Amino acid sequence: MSYVPILLVQQILPEDIQSIDVMETKIVAIAVYANESGVPLTVVTRRLFDGDKQFYFPTEVTEGAAKTRIVYQHTLAQWRELLESLTLPSAPDALKQLMIPMFLYLKDKYPAVLAGIEYDQAFDPAQFAEILPVQ
Repeated sequence: MSYVPILLVQQILPEDIQSIDVMETKIVAIAVYANESGVPLTVVTRRLFDGDKQFYFPTEVTEGAAKTRIVYQHTLAQWRELLESLTLPSAPDALKQLMIPMFLYLKDKYPAVLAGIEYDQAFDPAQFAEILPVQ
């Protein structure tokens, strides 16, 4: 059974929120891929977040049921630069699987910052990683 990866996304706000420059906002994304357990990742990761304790990156995601593969931590300005190249048709499919949904997610939250970026609209949306925002 094949599952698309889950992309756990967390925005890290500075302690002094009054002086924040939006381009310096830090955003962490962890791509999590299924292991051999046969448990759908959506079930595994949501089970992790059912508790009262706030989740902070990085951490283990249900040992034995999922495997963390890729961790990204960038400012919004760095994300823009990364997404400009990794969402194009020439980018490897494994990266587009993560970066196109990340781009669409961030574009919804920061439309002015990500305006003008083109992405491979022919890439199959069924292959997109599932975005799971984490507080």
